[in-house]
Amino acid sequence: MKSITYFFAIVSTVLFLGQISFLKFNIGYGYYGILALILFVYLFIGKTQLNLLMVWLILAGFLSIFFNKIPEFFKPYERLVALIILVGVIGPLILNSPLSKFRFLLFRNVKILLVSLTAVSFLGILIGVSWMYGRGGFAGLFNHSMMLGPMAAIALLISLDWGFRESNKKIRFSFYGLAGISFITCVASGSRSALLAGICGVLYFLYKTNKNQLFSFIKIVCLIGFLGSISFPLWSDFTGRIIDKMEYANENDNLFVTREFLWESRILEFERSPVYGIGFGSVDTTLNDKFNKEEGTIEPGSSWLVVLSMVGLLGFIPLIILILKLFVFIHKNENLQSDLALLGALLTFYLVHMFAEGYIFSAGSGLFFMFWLTLGIIYQLKKQQISSSTY
Repeated sequence: MKSITYFFAIVSTVLFLGQISFLKFNIGYGYYGILALILFVYLFIGKTQLNLLMVWLILAGFLSIFFNKIPEFFKPYERLVALIILVGVIGPLILNSPLSKFRFLLFRNVKILLVSLTAVSFLGILIGVSWMYGRGGFAGLFNHSMMLGPMAAIALLISLDWGFRESNKKIRFSFYGLAGISFITCVASGSRSALLAGICGVLYFLYKTNKNQLFSFIKIVCLIGFLGSISFPLWSDFTGRIIDKMEYANENDNLFVTREFLWESRILEFERSPVYGIGFGSVDTTLNDKFNKEEGTIEPGSSWLVVLSMVGLLGFIPLIILILKLFVFIHKNENLQSDLALLGALLTFYLVHMFAEGYIFSAGSGLFFMFWLTLGIIYQLKKQQISSSTY
C-alpha cells in the first residue's frame, strides 16, 4: 500500500505541475478522472468519515444550481462535480488514514516543487531568459505572472519554515536565502495582492514561532525590515511592475481600479439572491461581459465575494465556520508547533490573497489546489493529532 501511495502522490504532483507551469500539459477532463480514481481507491481501503461542514457547503452548491436558471455554457453541475472530486481527494471533505498519508506526501512533493520552480524562475530574471516573459509580464516557469506571484509567496513561506526547522547553521541560512529569492521573485511578478498576502503570512509565521516571546517577535520583524531597507538598492530593479501598477492606480484615483468593477458585480449578485446565491459556477450575464461563453469561464475578482454571490449565505456560513475552526486550532495548539506555524502562515496568506483573487471554486486552478490541500492537511492534523513528519 505504501508504494501505491507514493505513486499516487507523484502522479498528483505531476498533474499539479501541469496546472501551474509553462509546460501546459493540461489533459482536460483526464485531470479530474485520474484524481477521481485516486479518491475511489482510498474510499475502499480505509474507514471513512465525512466532514459535515463540507457536505453542507456542497449541498448549498447543489441547491444554488437547482433553484436558479443558469446558462448551459457555465456547466454548473460539471463544475460542482469537479469541486467534489478535488476537495474529496486533497481537501477536508473526507478523512481516512490512507488518504491522510497520501496528502502528507503530496504536500511534501508540492512544497519542493514550488520552491524549485521559484528558484529557477529567479535565475531566469537574472539571466534575462526571454521565453520566461509571457502573459502579464515575467512569468518564469509558471503559466502567468499572476500565478508566479502567489506561488513565489508560498515558496517564501515554505523556505522560511525549512530554515526555522534546520539545525545546521549553513543549511539554515541557505533556506533563508531561498526565502529572500522567493520574495524578490514575488516582487518581480508585479502581483500586489500576492506580495501583501505573503508579508502577512510571514508575520503570522514569526508570531507563531515566537508566540510566548513578544520582544523576540518584534526584534525579528525589525531586523527583517532593516535588512530589507539597506538591501533595497540591490533588488529595486525588480519593483518595476508593481510601481507601474501603483502609478496606474494613482492616475485613476483608485487603488483597486482593476478589481472594483468585479467586486461591485459580485455584491449586486449577492443582493439579488442572498440566501442561496445566483448559482454555483456562474455570474449574472446582464451585469458585465467578464465571462467566456465558449469555455464557460468567469473572472470572479474575489473568492470571498464569489462565494456570497454563487451560493449565498447558505454556502458562506459553513465555509467560514470551517476556516475559523481550523484557524483557532492552529492558533491554540502547542503540540504540533513545527507543522502549524507554516500551515497558519499559508492559511493567513490565502485569507488575504482571496480578497483580490477568485479561485476558491475554480477546481482547475493551481491556487485552488494549494488552498484546499492546505485545508485538508490542517483538518486531518486537527482530527488525528499526527505530525506530518510521521510520514
